[in-house]
Amino acid sequence: MIIDDLEKRAASGNELAKQLVTEWVYPVEMMFLSPAGKLISKLNSYKDFPGMHPDVAAPPDKRHWARGDDHSPSDRFLKHIALHFDKQ
Repeated sequence: MIIDDLEKRAASGNELAKQLVTEWVYPVEMMFLSPAGKLISKLNSYKDFPGMHPDVAAPPDKRHWARGDDHSPSDRFLKHIALHFDKQ
């Protein structure tokens, strides 16, 4: 869903949409919820994936610079999933 859809659903009383709207941060937010709808964790393309193309990773009028590490976005994503959802 995009934020416009969430805001419309939240305005109409959808509780899940209300929660997601309060947690959403530009530009792209991935939110991981429990089966009960509780926020477990989230990833943001600007904050959590440095070095991404500025058209998808940086807010308008804000320059984004890579942090200098060599971890790929997929590595960061998989590590995040393992940290929060690995049952070992």
